[in-house]
Amino acid sequence: MRLFVLSLVLVLTACGPVKPTTDGGSVDDSCGIDCVSQNRYGLIANRCFEYSVSDTTADTPPKLGALVKPVFTLEGGVKVMPVEYREGGQTLMIDNFAFENGNLKLMRREFPRQGRSITFRNDAMVISGVTWLLADAAPGQNQTTNTQADSVDQGGTHTTEAASYRVTVQNPTANQLKTPLNAYTTGLRLLTVQTPDRGSDPIRTFVPDVGFITLSSAFNYAGGNPTPVFLQRIRDIGSPDAGSEPCSLGVP
Repeated sequence: MRLFVLSLVLVLTACGPVKPTTDGGSVDDSCGIDCVSQNRYGLIANRCFEYSVSDTTADTPPKLGALVKPVFTLEGGVKVMPVEYREGGQTLMIDNFAFENGNLKLMRREFPRQGRSITFRNDAMVISGVTWLLADAAPGQNQTTNTQADSVDQGGTHTTEAASYRVTVQNPTANQLKTPLNAYTTGLRLLTVQTPDRGSDPIRTFVPDVGFITLSSAFNYAGGNPTPVFLQRIRDIGSPDAGSEPCSLGVP
């Protein structure tokens, strides 16, 4: 019996550490957290999405750059893929995304210029996030996340309030799928309502295995009048074909 147990231990040790599982299957985390989900949502480390203010003409330099950063761990051991939104080299906002059974969730949004952030927690004040897209997202779906919105100001003061985060998924029109990079044939239109509003994006258009091809955000904790931007280029910083320019004039 002792020899059997020893042999089993040796076999398990030789196989290496067991990766986390989702729905009973192993998750490939070699590219960060969940490679299948990351590819679906375009959240690959060092990938740069560049946007213009026109749906037909690219801007030089780009109006906006969205740079996916390597995996980062928030408090409580929550792993996220941060996305920095940059204009003229300045970071306007940072979204921290995670995945749950293939669903895309926003865990924290940061506004560096204002020294503010908002983290979505459950009633036990554990970071739980709000759902943006389900793994099987389709037009006509609505998902509402009731959450505790934990806001932190420049002085480090926390303000926690009960909040509701609702995302409605629509079928985009052909014009809403058109960008300087491509005229896509399929995608999903996301309409977001956050109550009370703390700088949420009212509209985004998502194409599976590409990412967000359009977005509209004020990049401001207090909200504002966002200007829509349209995808004009995708580059993987550090790859031979990425070019020498940093993501929207910032440091990669």
